[in-house]
Amino acid sequence: MLRFIATLTLAFVTAIALALIARPALRAAIVAEWNDPANLPALQSDPRIHHEPAAYACAERIAGLLPMAMKQIEAVHGRPFAKPTLIGVYASYPIYARANGLGDAGIAGVTRAGRALLSPTLCDNERERLASVLTHELSHVHFFGWRPRKASRPPPWFTEGLAVAASEGGGAEGVSDDDARRALRTGVRVILDDGAWTDFAAIRFEREPDCAASCDLWTFRQRLAFRQVALFIAWLRAQKPEAFQRLLRDLEHGRDFDSAYILNFGSAPNNDWARFIEDLPRT
Repeated sequence: MLRFIATLTLAFVTAIALALIARPALRAAIVAEWNDPANLPALQSDPRIHHEPAAYACAERIAGLLPMAMKQIEAVHGRPFAKPTLIGVYASYPIYARANGLGDAGIAGVTRAGRALLSPTLCDNERERLASVLTHELSHVHFFGWRPRKASRPPPWFTEGLAVAASEGGGAEGVSDDDARRALRTGVRVILDDGAWTDFAAIRFEREPDCAASCDLWTFRQRLAFRQVALFIAWLRAQKPEAFQRLLRDLEHGRDFDSAYILNFGSAPNNDWARFIEDLPRT
């Protein structure tokens, strides 16, 4: 009997191990659960901010930025945050990669399980992006904080475009509105599909972007995509502000994206995308 139990246990453990090997995303999610930023020390001056000890100075800086960033997001989204906010601030790239659920240390900010996690680069090489990326991630925290846990997720182009627009460029730094419009006019247009945008190299364009020899194409195409959909989101808000707010409320209460969009705008997203491109200034 004991031998049978031992064999069964070994088979179960082996099955789990094989599942984790076959599904890296599942493995990264489990590792992230073990590295919840809530387990980091809380900043004494603002306990919403949890940080590695070596990121203390950066956490203090975030404490100064957080009230204005939250106010900005609430103004765009049209109501307060649904839940208390928790920010994770990291000094170690490997620890950040384990915590963010992607296993990738190269992404400046991630929102996971209602927490905004900020990369060490925002306290160091890219410190000038700290306020904008913080505000970008807070848009995700706000939006998904209201939604039922099992509700279908809107397409990433919408949530990323909303976050970039709400943060006034967070996540699309280095690509201006004019750069994005110029690309749109010349056919270098991101495709509004349901594909995941966690892999920036997989973001699809009608025609592939190009940039100068000194440009990091991987970064450029991601930020160009983000800036283009942010312009579209801003255009939608300007065209029908009340419809846009109703769309947010419907999505926050769990309605399917396509039906909520058509209900409030009377048209499919790709039809409005075509109108938006047609409406671009020609110069």
